[in-house]
Amino acid sequence: MSFTTPRDVLDAYAEGCRRLDRELLARCFHPRAVMAGDLDGKLLVGGPEPFLDDVAGIAAAGIDHAGFAAQVIELTVNGRVAAGAVHSTGFAGRFAFLDRFHLIEDESGWLITSKSFTTL
Repeated sequence: MSFTTPRDVLDAYAEGCRRLDRELLARCFHPRAVMAGDLDGKLLVGGPEPFLDDVAGIAAAGIDHAGFAAQVIELTVNGRVAAGAVHSTGFAGRFAFLDRFHLIEDESGWLITSKSFTTL
């Protein structure tokens, strides 16, 4: 599945978080994507794999995720690059996040190249 607009990617990211769908989330990221941020006071830098693994672990553990909500709150597109933000609450039943993204459009469509995040 390729994403034809940056909004499609951010919407899929939000939906993947809502459904705790590791595969959908993985499709949102460029193979060389990076992530950095503050997870409840712990600074993390690397690729999306630890996040994807955490999502799979939350799903496997059966943690209540019914209260999760996410919304795209910013999106700016300039040609084949874009920047956006998603605000979410209730992740894993307890976390609120502000996620900021950079995206590119390559031959396979739009993908996230970087994510910075912080818990709120």
